[in-house]
Amino acid sequence: MLWIALYLPQLPLQALPWSHTGLEAALPVAVAEQHVRLGANRAAHALGVRAGQSVATALSLLPQLVVLPREQACEAALIERLALALGALTPHLSLAPDGVLLEVQSTLRLFGGIHALLHRAQALAHASGVQARTGCAPTPGAAWLFATSGLARPHALKARSSAQQLDRLPVASLSRLLPPSPRQSELLQALGIQTLGALRALPRAGLQRRLGVDLGLALDRSYGDAPDPRPWFAPPEHFTARRELMQRADEAAVLVAAVEALLPALRGWLQLRWQAVTELALRLRHEHGREPRPDTRLRLRLSAPSRDIGQLALLWRERLQRHALAAPVYEIALELETAVPHGGTPGELLPAPGRQDGEHAALLDRLAARLGGDHVQRWVPQADHRPEHAQRARAAGEHPPAAIAIPAAAPAAPRPLWLLPLPLPLVSDALGRPRHGGPLRVCSRAERIEAGWFDGALVRRDYHVAEGADHRLRWIYREHPSDVSSGGWFLHGWFG
Repeated sequence: MLWIALYLPQLPLQALPWSHTGLEAALPVAVAEQHVRLGANRAAHALGVRAGQSVATALSLLPQLVVLPREQACEAALIERLALALGALTPHLSLAPDGVLLEVQSTLRLFGGIHALLHRAQALAHASGVQARTGCAPTPGAAWLFATSGLARPHALKARSSAQQLDRLPVASLSRLLPPSPRQSELLQALGIQTLGALRALPRAGLQRRLGVDLGLALDRSYGDAPDPRPWFAPPEHFTARRELMQRADEAAVLVAAVEALLPALRGWLQLRWQAVTELALRLRHEHGREPRPDTRLRLRLSAPSRDIGQLALLWRERLQRHALAAPVYEIALELETAVPHGGTPGELLPAPGRQDGEHAALLDRLAARLGGDHVQRWVPQADHRPEHAQRARAAGEHPPAAIAIPAAAPAAPRPLWLLPLPLPLVSDALGRPRHGGPLRVCSRAERIEAGWFDGALVRRDYHVAEGADHRLRWIYREHPSDVSSGGWFLHGWFG
């Protein structure tokens, strides 16, 4: 087997609201828990703030230091969101306290090898708004130690090279797998054991008596000498991802950047669940002033199921730029409202030239996001023989309840592309022939349409294709002679 570990250094700082990138450039920031500093940004570290310092010591050294409390719930949500994003690479994921482990042996050929997988994992972490260090090894423990130790080459693809790299690691690196007790640390220091290789060379019976069974078991699992079962990550039943904004957002560009950081997790969830999205919702929580403001809920309907986060990001950008914010936003939540089973798009050995699947649906979705769903419509056929009732307009993103079955023996009568909203009465000559800018020449036999008895709007018409002096084809009809207005001609449509 082959494992990839993604370790999130400074996780307490990374789990804070996303716009700390702008805050880091201006102010030194630190995260503390129980009056002890856990993490600090580059500005604070450059001015002397170090790990393990008390808050009082850090403030005495740097009075302008911004100290924020640790948010463990935000840390867990960040790791889960990263795991969902990495679900696009493999379904075998295991969560760690400050990172994610991936078993990738089964997906190496799918993505073109381990180097391509490592590049994709780093790209997904960056797109999710986190900084991660990677490690790769045949065992999960070794991969995690390589990622957390900051090695220059934290990758070993074979068991022999992995053991050689583990032998050179300091004993203190074992704290990433199993934090040693003070007694164990003192004993290792007294014995002069500095590397994992020296620790592994000690007699195992004496090592277990003095240091306990757990430390030796963690060492054996890292080297592959003992099995290392890990619980697999299971995606939630329903997808919802939230992100708090450190600074209030009153423009679309800030909201678009925050939404784009949530889309990789959505794609991973869809792939893990073998589904595709058809309807999304974005909830904007506004800053409360003197009067509380309700949340704004924006919906996005797709004309075709999709997992393409590039398309979704473009649609949300168009949608948010068109929306006028009622008040500044301090938190967003992306919710999946409707999804359909989707096993993926089958590939082709020799794809047809010029064929691009989904291009038409993507264009409709983009127009609907920019102009509004009510301004982009499509024609849907209806079970009615009357031309003015045979189809009706629906929103481009609205899916019809059921398709209409057309019999195989349906007559291939010509139909115009342009139907007039109301039939236009025509004048007739002395012989009863229709005229429209001159005499019309009837070019087809009569097509009888008689329907509407079921709703009280009965029509009985004989339709013809007629050509005028301008050589344009018209669709005209004459009402049935038994009607009261017998003999009248009407223009109902134009042929392209």
